[in-house]
Amino acid sequence: MRIRIIWTIAATLLLTTTGPGEAAGTQVRARFAFDALATCTQPPVQAFPVHAEGTAMLSVDRTATLEMDSSIQGRETYTAKLGAKPTEALGGSASLRVLGKHTLRAVREYPNNLIIATMTLVGKSCRLRIDHRLKPGKRQYTFTGSAGVAVCSKPRMTHTECTAF
Repeated sequence: MRIRIIWTIAATLLLTTTGPGEAAGTQVRARFAFDALATCTQPPVQAFPVHAEGTAMLSVDRTATLEMDSSIQGRETYTAKLGAKPTEALGGSASLRVLGKHTLRAVREYPNNLIIATMTLVGKSCRLRIDHRLKPGKRQYTFTGSAGVAVCSKPRMTHTECTAF
C-alpha cells in the first residue's frame, strides 16, 4: 500500500534541516532522519510506519537544496528560498523562516492543519522538533499527496535526529 500521508512532514523537515547560523564556506549542511506512525480513516490504515532520511544544504545565496529518501515517496529533491513568501504546494503552502542566529522554522500548511518543523544548529550540535497543529474548529488532520487526500489522526513521531556536517 502506497499512502502519501507523511511525505509532507519530510518535505517540511527537509526545509528546516538546511542549518542556520554562519557558514565558514559557501554552505551549511545537515543529515536528518525520522520515524512516524500514521493512523488514518481515509485510507483506512492503523499505525502505518513511515521512515525518512536525507540531507539538506543552505547556500550563502539563501537557497536550500533538500534530498530525501522515504518509505512512502522514495527519493525526492526539493528547492526553496530562505525567507521567501509561502510558496504554493499541493493542497496548501510551505514557507521557511529564520527564528534566530541558530534556528530555522519550516511550516507546511494544509486546509485543516499545520506541520511545523523547528531546527536548531549550533556547531555540530543539532536539535529537531516537529509539531502538528490543527487549525481552530478543525478535528481531523488532512494531508494532500499525489494519491489524493488522506484524513488522519495526529501523526505520532517516534524518532527524530539531525547532525550538522
